[in-house]
Amino acid sequence: MTETEGPPKSAKRAKTSMSRELIELAALFIATGVADLFVSTLSHNRVGPVVLFALGGLLILTAAWRRWWTHRAPVRRAVAARPPQTGMAWRVRATVRDVPGSLAGVTAALAAHRFDIVALQVLTVPDGVVDEFLVRAPDGATAADIAAVAELGGGREVQVVPADVHEFVDLPTRILTIAATPEADLTALLRAVLGDCEVESKLPAGRKRFGEGFDGTSVRLVDADGRQVVVTRPLLPFTPAEFARARAALELHSRLVRSPAPVASTSGAEVVIRRATISDVAAIDAMHVRCSAEARARRYRGGGLPELESLLRHKATRVLVAESPDGTVIAMATLVRSGRCAQLGLLVEDAWQGKRVGTALLDRLVTLARAEGSTAVVAIAQEANTPMIRAMRRAGAQSDRVAPDLAYLSLYLPGRAAIAAQPGDEPVDRS
Repeated sequence: MTETEGPPKSAKRAKTSMSRELIELAALFIATGVADLFVSTLSHNRVGPVVLFALGGLLILTAAWRRWWTHRAPVRRAVAARPPQTGMAWRVRATVRDVPGSLAGVTAALAAHRFDIVALQVLTVPDGVVDEFLVRAPDGATAADIAAVAELGGGREVQVVPADVHEFVDLPTRILTIAATPEADLTALLRAVLGDCEVESKLPAGRKRFGEGFDGTSVRLVDADGRQVVVTRPLLPFTPAEFARARAALELHSRLVRSPAPVASTSGAEVVIRRATISDVAAIDAMHVRCSAEARARRYRGGGLPELESLLRHKATRVLVAESPDGTVIAMATLVRSGRCAQLGLLVEDAWQGKRVGTALLDRLVTLARAEGSTAVVAIAQEANTPMIRAMRRAGAQSDRVAPDLAYLSLYLPGRAAIAAQPGDEPVDRS
């Protein structure tokens, strides 16, 4: 096979290099001639030295500016590459036809208008499919703006409401985190699966039995004790899938609170700590009777005992009890939430004091307060109540101030902004 070969590559490179050197040499001669002509011209003029100094200074400034710009450019590009700052979090619901491409149309419209879709779930309804988005919107965007964009993408019956930033954590993680707390809260579980909603419960009157179901913005459930749990969400109607999730959350809560893990006391006995219910009123009353007058006086500064049934029904109050191995209630702990603070109280039967039962209850209360979003737990104890003060300080609490015969102790929860206990920021002691 015959092949026509050109000049070797090394010869081509040599010719190119020779041409470049000749051009550079010619440019040098021309630059030298221009410089000589320029200097000769200025030498016969008084302003010549001034012009030369000015040109030198200008070159130095140009070099300094170029160096600064070169080092600034990566920073400028990094700032330009950052995602735009976002404003509020929103929950968006749009009904679409159950055909391929419907979801893509809505998501494309939201993305085109710089709405960052963080989470998505699809809820089946009788007349189609409801797509639910959690989005971050640019500053200044309103619910009407987001609804108009979703309708532009093909959504129908669009509903937009503000969302809690905690909802951006995916659903399984939220549920598992709540379930992992020693005292899982039913309201927190239902809000994890249903979003921002109100939860109320009530006992049946007489032999009346409640029924279950959902209607628009209301869900009715019945727990294991026969109480009706009513969940309301005024702005977003419930779907069949959400009703099933609410029932599953209620069942999970029932299993968690009825299967408490035992805690070993210093005496070696296993003490069970669990959430108190209406059925525990008689046992808690009996525990109060067994407590000495001194122990009750240390716990209740006013001297009066609490109305237990009202305490257990109050939605801002959490009540825990500790049971001995034979099932006797031996201690009670209360947590009253008010804004960012939560006030706690402990009462341990005299025979069980000094066995770390109060410390175990305190640990559960702190974990519960953290799970419900409190920034600090506060205890107001008499100076004579040394077991309470000792348990709080062992947990890391500090004294904010001391009033006559009273110690104000605050335990700031890790990862949240610390706040001091102030007179106007204390919960009302309902216990």
